[in-house]
Amino acid sequence: MARSASVPDRRRARQIIARSGLLALAVGVGLASGALPAGRGLVGTSEAAPPCEAPLGFKAPGRLESSDLVVLFRTVPSPIEIGQHFTVEALVCPTPPIGAAAGFMVDARMPEHRHGMNYRARVFRKPDGIYVAEGLLFHMPGLWQLMFDVERGGRMERLTTDIDLE
Repeated sequence: MARSASVPDRRRARQIIARSGLLALAVGVGLASGALPAGRGLVGTSEAAPPCEAPLGFKAPGRLESSDLVVLFRTVPSPIEIGQHFTVEALVCPTPPIGAAAGFMVDARMPEHRHGMNYRARVFRKPDGIYVAEGLLFHMPGLWQLMFDVERGGRMERLTTDIDLE
């Protein structure tokens, strides 16, 4: 069932977009100039990302990183099927000096069509530290961007990955 976002949800989304706008511009310039490799997360400096070890039993084929943040993730089921709900499980590795995540959200959009999903994910954290985002659904084929918003240290950082569904 499709749900429309409430006014506070839309306001929060606008805040996230505004905060990530400058970072997106910097990443775009970095990608265009060849300074950043395509397919990685957002990168602020040339420093290596911190190590990130998943708990036993959590095999995550997806890895996104910036200079001070690593997100390991997997989708269930894998691969994602068009028109079928799926779940994203993710581990956000804490890094000094900013530390652990204070908030975590997962969303997706189709940049070529300028729209997102018709569903909003419900996110919760399990005792082992794995975040679970339930209720995602890609309703049509094409290029999707899966977006991970991590709040920590009073700021929001977005890491994205492309998923091409045929």
